[in-house]
Amino acid sequence: MIPVAVLLHGAGSCPETARRLLASAAPPGAEVVSPAWRGSVDDALDALAQAVAGRRVALVGGISLGAHAAALWAAAERCAEPLVLAMPAWTGAPDDVAAATLASADEVARRGSAAVLADLAADPATTHDWVLDELAQGWSTYPDDDALVTSLRRAARSAAPDVHELERLAGPVAVVALADDPLHPEAVARRWAAATPRARIAVVARRAPADDRGVLGRAAALALSELSGSR
Repeated sequence: MIPVAVLLHGAGSCPETARRLLASAAPPGAEVVSPAWRGSVDDALDALAQAVAGRRVALVGGISLGAHAAALWAAAERCAEPLVLAMPAWTGAPDDVAAATLASADEVARRGSAAVLADLAADPATTHDWVLDELAQGWSTYPDDDALVTSLRRAARSAAPDVHELERLAGPVAVVALADDPLHPEAVARRWAAATPRARIAVVARRAPADDRGVLGRAAALALSELSGSR
């Protein structure tokens, strides 16, 4: 049976983003699967459970709320397979970052996604930003703004793994942070890595994926390799 590497995208994102960012972390020979999900972390967990059912798991990874779901699943299942937890957004109960996601949903509800994206594209701080490009693609997969707003609001109210759940992660874990990313704070990634028994943290420059989307996955693969070599 061909092993599977399951990669979960974040809220408001899409499977293609998960593949672009994390597929380079998949072990050689593994089939990369990136299921679509919308809404809360519970929805991501359902998608993950379906993707791994009856399969031999080589790796599970996720971005943002996808990382939250991957960690929660591994803690509950006592999974000892490698994990890639990229750009975690908060720990435990929703916090200020979740509030920012909720505010974005409210803004889309008031003005529409096209207007919100246009304003972001016009802002010098986000013009030609790779995150904005991925966000625009993800939002475009929703049938309408109402569906997008509902999904973002559900995501923003979802709990992330707490420290005790992170302490239950049994396998090797690569935690990947983006430097200077306010919606995925490096401090959160470092907290996750510190709480996880077998973890390495990799910090990638905020702009690095603009020219090379695979840099996050390769950083994760290197971290997992270092963990394997340190045993």
